[in-house]
Amino acid sequence: MRIPESKIAEIASTADIVQVISSYIELKKAGKDYRGVCPFHGDKDPSLYVSPQKNIFHCFGCAVGGSVFNFIMRIENLSFVESVKLLAQRYSVRLDLENGNPARQDSREKLFKILELGRSYFVQSLNKVPEATNYLLERGISGEWISQLGLGFAPDQWDGLCNRLSALGAPIPEALSAGLIRKKAGGGYYDYFRSRIMIPIRGLNGELIAFGGRIFGEGDPKYLNSPESEVFKKKTILFGLEAAKDSIKKSGFLILVEGYFDQISLRIRGIENVAAPLGTSLTSEHAKLLKRFSERVITIFDGDEAGIRAVKRSMPILLAEGFEPQCVILHEDKDPDSAINRIGTDGFQRLIESSCSMIDFFLDHIQSQYDFSGISGRNQAIQECVPLLRQIADSPERDYLIERFASRIRVREDQLRKAIRNTGVSQFVQGGASRKRGSSLFDFPADERNVVRGMILSGGFIEKVKKAGVLSEIENATLSRLANSLIRFSEERGTFDSRSFCIALEESDLAALVASWLQPTPEEDDLRAEVDGEITINESMERLRSKKILRRKSQVEEMLRKCEPGDQEYNDLARELLNIGRQFRR
Repeated sequence: MRIPESKIAEIASTADIVQVISSYIELKKAGKDYRGVCPFHGDKDPSLYVSPQKNIFHCFGCAVGGSVFNFIMRIENLSFVESVKLLAQRYSVRLDLENGNPARQDSREKLFKILELGRSYFVQSLNKVPEATNYLLERGISGEWISQLGLGFAPDQWDGLCNRLSALGAPIPEALSAGLIRKKAGGGYYDYFRSRIMIPIRGLNGELIAFGGRIFGEGDPKYLNSPESEVFKKKTILFGLEAAKDSIKKSGFLILVEGYFDQISLRIRGIENVAAPLGTSLTSEHAKLLKRFSERVITIFDGDEAGIRAVKRSMPILLAEGFEPQCVILHEDKDPDSAINRIGTDGFQRLIESSCSMIDFFLDHIQSQYDFSGISGRNQAIQECVPLLRQIADSPERDYLIERFASRIRVREDQLRKAIRNTGVSQFVQGGASRKRGSSLFDFPADERNVVRGMILSGGFIEKVKKAGVLSEIENATLSRLANSLIRFSEERGTFDSRSFCIALEESDLAALVASWLQPTPEEDDLRAEVDGEITINESMERLRSKKILRRKSQVEEMLRKCEPGDQEYNDLARELLNIGRQFRR
């Protein structure tokens, strides 16, 4: 199914880009535009600009940009079509889809439907197993919450769900893709989840995307997640975040716990601004996701050695995204679930209020481990600090952190910097990456860039480029894709305007590039809609045209050398060479 371009334009005009983006981040007026802190990279400066006149956004820090749809695609992890549907629903725009081939029905929609069939089976199975229901009740989860959370049970059977899906005529390929069933080596299928309490995992829009299964009784592994699929990427999902969004916005911070039942226990007792990784360590993708919703994160760790290791893993990842991470260390309880059951909601709230800087906790731990009065102790402390500092080598706060670490472990800053250099400091690790600016105007071949940007800024210039036949001279792959997209759009519409083009662009990299060219920095803007700009783009086009003619001239001269003077081919080539000379003299 396809969304008509007229409908895309209607939704874009209805979904005010400033209003949409300000529902995710704070925007402040800056002249005709608005600006805010970009949610897509770890910067604290307001480098993201939103132009209501042009209906685009652009970040000068990481070069992300485009239309309101491109913003939703990136921040909600959706496809272009899904972002259009989301905004249509949010702004009550009726979405009429053009008929297409039923066989091409969106594969994500098929996965959502098969997962819902699985959820229905698990919920019904729970009602048939009182022992499983009692287990949940004993953990403090009431019947009302069991229903609200959609908790279920996978029976201790190899083919219970397989049989149910077969009876419903559900397609096997989708059940396999969704991770509900597996193939047997000898043929046939079996249930992926067996003898487990089933916990639905939902995406940011509340759609069911996977399951987590907690073993009921003895067995390994204790927790089992659905395999990754088209709709489920474990390292980009935080359990419970879809339910916590409003509370995070209201409270101004997010509590990060380690497990499903930690999140559930806090939520059902009124602490709703809480989420959890899916049985994995925190990743840079998780940190970027958190940054969309809050500048403040409080992570809860156990007080044992495993908790210390978790602090060491999490701190550089959070620092890399611009957080000043805080933590709560549990000394009397093994996890938040146990803690809130023991001390109650008010007691747990007091724990949260007493959170400390994760950096201070780490340095306190170092200080308790080593004797700083001697060289040996300080050297051991340096060796423990260096791996962490190495991971934040490109952080904007690096110098401040080195100063802070050096002061606490009583060493000179230059000594600590030398130790870091000797360990090969370069990029973030642990799945992170150094901050990378996108391509500026100056990163592209000048003439090719000027011609393509001229096509964007002046619709009439597109016809000039086509008539000059210089598209083949645009050798940069990105610019070539963009130029061909511009021509297709212009031919389909019979007209051209840059705003409509940017809105219709589904390719995020091209949309970001167009947005950056429509909202350039002063030093980049060498193609203003003035006399100098017209001269610049025309001169660039002429140079590309000359480049094409010169290439043909070389080819003709080479062919002439291989021909016998006086034959027809020789005469034809000679005339072409003469015409080429006339073109240069024009």
